[in-house]
Amino acid sequence: MKTTIKIFAFIVVIATVTSCNDTIDGTEVNFTKLTNDFTETNQTALIEQSISDSIPMTRDELNSMRTVVKIYNGEDDAGISIPGFGGLKLGKKETSFNVYYVETKIVKRQNDTIVYGIGYSTHYLFKKLKRGLDISNLASVAASAQLQSNKTSVYYSLQTFGVKSLELVNYFKPQVNSNFDVDGFGVIQSSIDGIHNILADSLLSKRTQFTPMELKFIEPADLQQ
Repeated sequence: MKTTIKIFAFIVVIATVTSCNDTIDGTEVNFTKLTNDFTETNQTALIEQSISDSIPMTRDELNSMRTVVKIYNGEDDAGISIPGFGGLKLGKKETSFNVYYVETKIVKRQNDTIVYGIGYSTHYLFKKLKRGLDISNLASVAASAQLQSNKTSVYYSLQTFGVKSLELVNYFKPQVNSNFDVDGFGVIQSSIDGIHNILADSLLSKRTQFTPMELKFIEPADLQQ
């Protein structure tokens, strides 16, 4: 009987250790490939050529289109307000992964340079991830979050900047701190497809109000990614 109890206890310990090792904290996730996937279409440009003294009032005055990725790791940035999450603070074991698709213009104002523009952003908060999961395959991350929520936990938010249209309501639903599961993945994909239709289609664009605004979350150096 004692032998049986010892064997059972040993199995429980092994199972616990295995379970722990099967999950990594958000701060341990390697985002290099995912970042490259988002920014690979960017073209290298000299930022100095885009600087102007006039604040843009219309979309036509913007002169650059970029995808900007910004990452905040809880090991270094714990306690900051997470972009897109309504003031939620970043935990020590979490990572905030943010993607901005923006049309911009850099404006020189006094002794500073400011980025103005329009666009949208997707924000992901990685709390934990199943070990070995391919982070560049967001569909598999969403599936893991839905089927293995004890191992993968990710949340997301969606925002737009300087874009106002009744057409946009049909395509883009702002989200804050929503669960990134299979449904969440679908919402993100349909929303991105929808706003790209607005931005790229000449007829839809004419029915859309574009008001360039100061993008405080993006610095001129970010546009060199």
